[in-house]
Amino acid sequence: MDAYPPPRWTLAVLCLASAGWAFSFGIGATLAAPLLADAGYDKTTIGLNTSIYYFGVAVASVALPWLPRAPGRTCVVAGMLIDAVTVALFPWASGPLGWFSLRLLGGVASALTIIPMETMVNRNAPPARRARDFGLYAFCVALGVGLGPVAGLPLYPVAPKLAFVLGGLGALAAAGLAWWGLPARAGGDAENARDVRVPVAPNLFSFGTAWIQGFLEGGMITFLSVYLLGLNYDEAAAGLLIGVLFLGVIAFQVPGAWLADRVGRPRVLFGCLVVVFAGMVWLPVHAGPVWLCVWLFLIGASCAALYPLGLAVLGERIPRGALAKANAWYLASNCAGSLSGPVVMGLVVEWWGWRGLFAVGAAAVGLVAVGGAIGERIRGNSQHAAESPLNNAA
Repeated sequence: MDAYPPPRWTLAVLCLASAGWAFSFGIGATLAAPLLADAGYDKTTIGLNTSIYYFGVAVASVALPWLPRAPGRTCVVAGMLIDAVTVALFPWASGPLGWFSLRLLGGVASALTIIPMETMVNRNAPPARRARDFGLYAFCVALGVGLGPVAGLPLYPVAPKLAFVLGGLGALAAAGLAWWGLPARAGGDAENARDVRVPVAPNLFSFGTAWIQGFLEGGMITFLSVYLLGLNYDEAAAGLLIGVLFLGVIAFQVPGAWLADRVGRPRVLFGCLVVVFAGMVWLPVHAGPVWLCVWLFLIGASCAALYPLGLAVLGERIPRGALAKANAWYLASNCAGSLSGPVVMGLVVEWWGWRGLFAVGAAAVGLVAVGGAIGERIRGNSQHAAESPLNNAA
């Protein structure tokens, strides 16, 4: 059996490496839309460019569980190196074919990076502090994603190619750190990932949470900067407003995880869904900087908490041997949302204007919240029936 570093050491390296990778993602995802808009392409094409990235993530997420062993450090490093190249070369691509090809390859690379890292977090997390460990990991990811547009958007009007190269350097540094500090494998059991089974029906709330988080992330990251520029904010002001959104993402990760470990992870998930729904309703009503800051902060805090909390809930309900496959399916569900979000929101904006962007987001959040509430009630009734004295006697 391989020797593994202590869980705290592994978590620390994962957090730092994920921040560097996320910085690269934040720059690439945020600046791709203005680059295509400056080239004269419509919003549907911009949304399709983002969706192709998440299509690559989804395809790789489905394929990885069929590997004979759970992916580990080599997979993480390879994904980060490919991500670095695809982000840095993006402004040199000519036309949709080049852009779409790089985004597709970048999506595959991101799956190679994310799935092993999240599997390591899930395996090493103590049951009583699972949300806390995911909160720390998500905090670092959010910090990197938030710093990406803050650094990239002001640099873009001056030196657009240099902004993308800066993103590539972030992923390159993360790859070096991952190679130096992560274990060779995801750790734990040496199960054959092709033979394990993942119980899907009892975990539909987790998979639905992953989908809605991806739907909102894909759509909002694609169009939020263009929406803010359309409100007559310049690039620097738009970058600061997006920074406020990511400030909410960063500020709530650890306190939200602490709260979830104590009052119940599903309860905090429902609370976050309610706040995101309210933000989707009220954000298009307010165009002033103060109200925009308030609602962007709340939406960022609540929406970002959905992914790690849903993954923590999944981790406590899944057998240990099925964690790698469950994490891959969770990411695939997230990417299904990210794949559909930009295209759906782009079409709605083309037809009904910017208010439609937030209306379709609110409708999707409401659908997941209602479905999750029904699913949790059914699950609770099933557990209560299974634990009843009459059932135990039988």
